[in-house]
Amino acid sequence: MTEPDLLNQAISNAYDETPYVSNAISHSAPGQLRAVAHLFGHAAPPLNQARVLEIGCAAGGNLLPFAAAHPDAKIVGVDLSSAQVSEGRQVIERLGLRNIELLAMSLTDITPDFGQFDYIITHGVYSWIPAEVREGLMRVCRENLAPAGVAYISYNTYPGWKVSEVVRDALVLGTFGASTSAEKLTKAREILSMLEHGTAESNAQAIAIRHLAQHLRSQPNHYLQHEYLEAVNSPCYFLEFVAQAQQHRLAYLADAMPETSISTNYGNHVAAHHQQVSQGFDRAVREQFLDIAIGRQFRRSLLVHADQAANALEQPEASGFADMHFTALLDLAPPDAADSPPGEHRYQGRTGKTLTTSDPGLIALVDRLRLAWPATVPFSELRSLVRPHATGLSEEELDTTIYVHLVTLLNMGALQYRLEPAPYQDRISAKPRLIPGLASLLATQQTQVGAYNLWHQTLNPPTDEIIKFVMDRLDGKQTLVALRNQLRTALAANKLRHPSGQSVKNATNLDAIAQDLLKQVLANLQKMAVLH
Repeated sequence: MTEPDLLNQAISNAYDETPYVSNAISHSAPGQLRAVAHLFGHAAPPLNQARVLEIGCAAGGNLLPFAAAHPDAKIVGVDLSSAQVSEGRQVIERLGLRNIELLAMSLTDITPDFGQFDYIITHGVYSWIPAEVREGLMRVCRENLAPAGVAYISYNTYPGWKVSEVVRDALVLGTFGASTSAEKLTKAREILSMLEHGTAESNAQAIAIRHLAQHLRSQPNHYLQHEYLEAVNSPCYFLEFVAQAQQHRLAYLADAMPETSISTNYGNHVAAHHQQVSQGFDRAVREQFLDIAIGRQFRRSLLVHADQAANALEQPEASGFADMHFTALLDLAPPDAADSPPGEHRYQGRTGKTLTTSDPGLIALVDRLRLAWPATVPFSELRSLVRPHATGLSEEELDTTIYVHLVTLLNMGALQYRLEPAPYQDRISAKPRLIPGLASLLATQQTQVGAYNLWHQTLNPPTDEIIKFVMDRLDGKQTLVALRNQLRTALAANKLRHPSGQSVKNATNLDAIAQDLLKQVLANLQKMAVLH
């Protein structure tokens, strides 16, 4: 066997022995790629009949949400690990999906005859494959990407991975000679303990090494194995990635999370110095300077054919929002202080960032979007919401005001946006049911494919007995009254216990207790975006 073949075999064996949990990756969702491309002036293909290829699909967990939501799409996943592909095929069969196929093969075996795809997704592959195979990946993107298609490639980047590389070197050294993955992982965790507690104060990188070692000790084995102990892990500078893409007649369009490339999101001092230093350079160099300033470790780059990039924009155009549908992951938070001004609202996002405002137009917009979750609201409705609070503004000025509000939410990581409406209702149905495939997935009792919602987010399966009881009955046939009665009967028979831990089987207000519990459960499931 050639050296690349031996490396491919080693990679395949590692994933067979320690499978990577196959989860949905929200920023790689075709709907996200299409929406981001639109903001940068590129019209990517519609989703309903899209052809999607994922390279390095593991057991297909990142493809299932799209397959479940788009039955007329064509979806193909390829992976070196035959064990993971086999597991994924069993899950797909259990879910009854007929629009998705998983193949155990190398990406280097993909030829032009394999077909054209509107979206090519490659998450967690580029940095972990030999140089020859990276060239093969770029070749596939050139040869198999449809003319208006978008390719997504994630990869580790310098300078942020410099410290991670030191830690990886220590782990590789300390696990040399280990014959099994279990032995490797045991030794690796011993090395992490040494790095966390035994790094000298005089080491200029000590704080960063300790922090990373502490973080890695809390991570599951599959992450540590495949992120830090694989035979290949080759970070690169962003400019190097762009140059390789250009050699294959591909062009960088944007990051799948465009807010990460906006310097003002890292503070005024970063933005001011970045603007001064990068002035006069082209876009790629400017973004490389920003990576250096913030110590970026990871990128999620979107590529298009070079001839498609001529009309693309270097910065996202907020007016592209006018064609979109929105929702927001925000909660109303308590005021910062007891003496907060009247009318001031404070919101907190899932990332911990907060928004405090007294602007009635922004408050109306945010409240509509957060309460709509997981459904979306069209831009036209946002106009109607904000208009009463923007008297005297022209239509163009009103739109600009809304764009500013949306960019504010985008920059804090709270805005979810799509060109198509999300496949959800903004209120709980009279006969609620779970999203397609979820009940069957949870019933498989397997551990390699993660649960998901149709926003392409990974979910932790519920462990609460009452939530599981209700979920088992959400088939779209049971009314809310029927669900309440079944819950009341189970409580009365002591088959379920109240969250307080107390038995309520003899309570005189059992109907009200069951009704309240059902309301809480359905609200939680709505927040998880698993009701359809």
